[in-house]
Amino acid sequence: MKNKLDRMFESDFIRVPRPFIRRFNLNTAIMLSEIYSEYTYWKEQNGLQKGGWFFSTVENMYNNTGLSKHQQLIACKELEAYGIIKIKYHGMPKKRYFKFDTTNLNNLYSDFLSNSNQTDEHYNDEDAPESNTQSYSGFSGFCF
Repeated sequence: MKNKLDRMFESDFIRVPRPFIRRFNLNTAIMLSEIYSEYTYWKEQNGLQKGGWFFSTVENMYNNTGLSKHQQLIACKELEAYGIIKIKYHGMPKKRYFKFDTTNLNNLYSDFLSNSNQTDEHYNDEDAPESNTQSYSGFSGFCF
């Protein structure tokens, strides 16, 4: 029998690939992952509109990610500038619609694959700052 924590980590999470975090920043990586999750949901529900557009409100994204309206706006602008998504506003009340540029998304994925076999020449273990690890209540490895 699984405990509550095991069930939570299996179903109620955002999966963010580390290369997204390295390429963008944490907020943008979270936003991209959540937009893709929304895309997958609408695709499975046969709810994609003509041209592959789908909507997700600021409130919905906030509830799913914790990102504020301002943080979402910044992340979306970065993803648009990179050519991964397109955004339009439509309807009354206005809804925010997204569309993936699948060519650019596939190119990003290909870049990740080709770079995953290479080491990062700007970072190595010798450059890593020393961490101050201590043991508290039987747990070890916490960095403070």
